[in-house]
Amino acid sequence: MTSQTESDSPRPVIGLALEVIGREGSVALICDGEVAQTDDLPGDVRATASLTPALQSLLLKFNPADSNAQINPVESAAATRASRPDFIAVADGPGSFTGLRIAASTAKTLAYAWGIPVVTSDSLSVLAAAILPPGISRSGGPGVDLPDPGQRLIVGLDAYRGQTFVGSFEATDSGWQSVREVELMDRAEWLAALESASPGTWVTGDAIKPGLPTEHLQPVGRKQTLASALAGHSHQKFLVGQTTDPMEVLPKYFRPSAAEEKAASSRTGSAKG
Repeated sequence: MTSQTESDSPRPVIGLALEVIGREGSVALICDGEVAQTDDLPGDVRATASLTPALQSLLLKFNPADSNAQINPVESAAATRASRPDFIAVADGPGSFTGLRIAASTAKTLAYAWGIPVVTSDSLSVLAAAILPPGISRSGGPGVDLPDPGQRLIVGLDAYRGQTFVGSFEATDSGWQSVREVELMDRAEWLAALESASPGTWVTGDAIKPGLPTEHLQPVGRKQTLASALAGHSHQKFLVGQTTDPMEVLPKYFRPSAAEEKAASSRTGSAKG
């Protein structure tokens, strides 16, 4: 699939992907399904300050001759068609409250200014996609450990406060397929989920820590940045029209913030008194 520039000549489908699922984030540029560039955001700079410059850098690498490749929301509407992506992909949750809010706000602002759609994916699907190298085919290659169809995967994302966001997936010929909605588990539920998982089940995520009952399971690490995994996942969704209007993009926290929970507890206590 190709898009048209202002000169009506075909060009590859270009997508920008951004995620701030945790305390750090990453960005990626995808061109016709191939990740052309991906970068981690600097760990010593807040995402509020580093995200926009990182996206600007990706656009300039895509079209270095185009001085209009702006991502300043005030100037971006004037960017030429050739310097704009066809879609923006964002991981919309669960994850860091601040990070998700920054990512969603940036994606919707730029997409609205450029007049392009947003492709959203839940964070656990992104974490699942990241355990395989980018661009790997089902045939794999030397040293590439691919899941067989039907292979199960559990993704655990540390939600702090003694809780874990959990995703369950099954491998298919087209990638990981979610088999249930994202779940928020307390520690006892999380331990029980790991203990009851079938032997050989793959597990990944920052909630997979030493001391957990994973001896019968197969821990797997990340093979690409989360943004590159998001980009590949989103490219396929874009091609089949699974997009979102920019104004409808909102972070999905899957639970109240600590402040909201404290306020609710205070109201409950006052009511009982």
